[in-house]
Amino acid sequence: MPTDVTVQSTLFESLVRLSRPDAKLQAEFLAAGYDMDKPRASYPAAVFAGCQEATVRHRYAGLDREAAYRTLGRELVRSYFDTLVGKVVGIALKVAGPERAMKRVSLSFSSVFSPVDIQVEALGPADWRVRFRGYPFPAEAAAGTCEGALRQAGATEPQAVVERYEPPDGFDLRIRWR
Repeated sequence: MPTDVTVQSTLFESLVRLSRPDAKLQAEFLAAGYDMDKPRASYPAAVFAGCQEATVRHRYAGLDREAAYRTLGRELVRSYFDTLVGKVVGIALKVAGPERAMKRVSLSFSSVFSPVDIQVEALGPADWRVRFRGYPFPAEAAAGTCEGALRQAGATEPQAVVERYEPPDGFDLRIRWR
């Protein structure tokens, strides 16, 4: 996992909101490097990955790994829209609409992950490819996040499909909606 990627505390706040951690999950967050009682401005990617994994084990135990991470991504972005920063972003997405939101995917992810290499390509109306490189988190979580953000932007039935994996930390998403 690249050590230079950092994650902003707003995303941890969102993860805590959605996971509603009990004492056991709080202890796992702490073991991963995140102290809910003493949050910092940003954290290394490994800390967020550890907290994501703990959340998946506790909250989505009945789902297979891919479905669990996709659901986590969708719920994480919904929870993000409940934060102060997320409320502003959510309003901007509604105003922008899905096509303009897709043009800003890289900027959106960069607001919480840094640095990230994300390239977007319009393939047609409501049809996009997004290339993630140097992105140390599961592709399925990113897919769920994109679907949730597009719903916020007004897209109907958004679907993000992992088209290609490029190990160790790259993948392409094909994103469409009606």
